[in-house]
Amino acid sequence: MLERYISALVMHFKPKVLFRAIVLKLTALLILSLLSMPAYGGIIDRVVAFIDDQAITLRDFQQYYRLASRFHKGLTPEKAIETLINRLIILREAYRMKLKGSSDDELINTYIDIKIRAFVRVSEDEIIRFYRANRERLGGVALDDVRDQIETLLREKKVNSLLKRHLRRLKQGSYIKVNYIPES
Repeated sequence: MLERYISALVMHFKPKVLFRAIVLKLTALLILSLLSMPAYGGIIDRVVAFIDDQAITLRDFQQYYRLASRFHKGLTPEKAIETLINRLIILREAYRMKLKGSSDDELINTYIDIKIRAFVRVSEDEIIRFYRANRERLGGVALDDVRDQIETLLREKKVNSLLKRHLRRLKQGSYIKVNYIPES
């Protein structure tokens, strides 16, 4: 049936006119099919914050926030975004130093060990002062029994303090913009 229709068209119209008609109909069909497709050009993922040329997406934020709030009760969305920004800045610096790690967390820890922790020392006087100031809270335990724990605690406090200062310096050289703070 289709063959008879095409042969009748060919006999009635010149091939050049027939070709134009077919092209015109195919073009119209293509345009109509494109217009009838659902529009997928919407927002794929919202950007929560920018750090230089890197973005923290809403999906990244929500994934991190769900996981982190399990371990840190009272974590606010603002603090979570700040932590994500800090992580990206440290990771960027670790990559610049060409550090290696099997995960982002390992890479961050390696960076902190090299840039901060390696320079932190706790003196015997600091340990004794802390012990004397907190003797009651320690339940009267002998200094020798808690010396290592006190030293670890004091070292980590110093590391955290130095890391905060280090991050402030790194942030000063970066463009950081928080676009949106999601609800928890």
